[in-house]
Amino acid sequence: MNMDKMQLEVSETLFIPLVARAAETGRNDPIVADNKAAEIISQIKIGNTITDGGKISTHGILARTKVIDDEMNKILIHKPDTIIINLGAGLDTRICRIDNGRLICYELDLPDVISLRRKFITENERIHFISKSVLHDDWVSDLGEISGENTVIIAEGLLMYFSEQDVRQIFRLLAKHLKGAHMYFDVVHSYFIGKGISSTFLWGLDKAEDIEKICPSIQLIHAWSTGDLMKSRQPLLLRLLNFLPSTKNRSQILHIQI
Repeated sequence: MNMDKMQLEVSETLFIPLVARAAETGRNDPIVADNKAAEIISQIKIGNTITDGGKISTHGILARTKVIDDEMNKILIHKPDTIIINLGAGLDTRICRIDNGRLICYELDLPDVISLRRKFITENERIHFISKSVLHDDWVSDLGEISGENTVIIAEGLLMYFSEQDVRQIFRLLAKHLKGAHMYFDVVHSYFIGKGISSTFLWGLDKAEDIEKICPSIQLIHAWSTGDLMKSRQPLLLRLLNFLPSTKNRSQILHIQI
């Protein structure tokens, strides 16, 4: 497939994690091996699109990818028929890394993003695309009759781009339709609100437990601070500054149950 002349009109943030994973795959000791990401990058002419968020951003992307991949693989060992809902799927390639041949996956994003996604990921009887905004309540109707008890929701690199009001709306919707579901997502420290990379962050949390204040139906199960992860891959100055909560918790991966 030759896509050199492809005109890309989707959000620039779409390509930063893709490029980070592809570049990591080329290392001798990759944290994440993502051959699909490398394949996609080889087929797209990105042009002047911003693809490098910097060392701190790249570290955060790889840390959250590794944590969520590991968590999903653990879940699938015990529940191979798990239903996964991937909010803001973008060009995420996790399905290519964890597919066990039995899981069911719903991948949601805006229509132009899903249109691009279809060029690289094949939709089939287990992998379904939903071309809608996560803020439109009607997207849950595309899930059919599923139980939250056997469902895992992933929202990677997504919620920080919404206002707190929108985040509350998303969680209320999930609580209404998917009670019992587990969810994994990342959140930035509130210090970084208004200090985004190529887009402005609109929402963040000082402490992981503050997530329970967003919606009464949320229970925090576990949290990982980026500053504690992959320390050998963090710049020396960053490691020294990790004693500051805003640096250590610059990004956190949260596991909640609804």
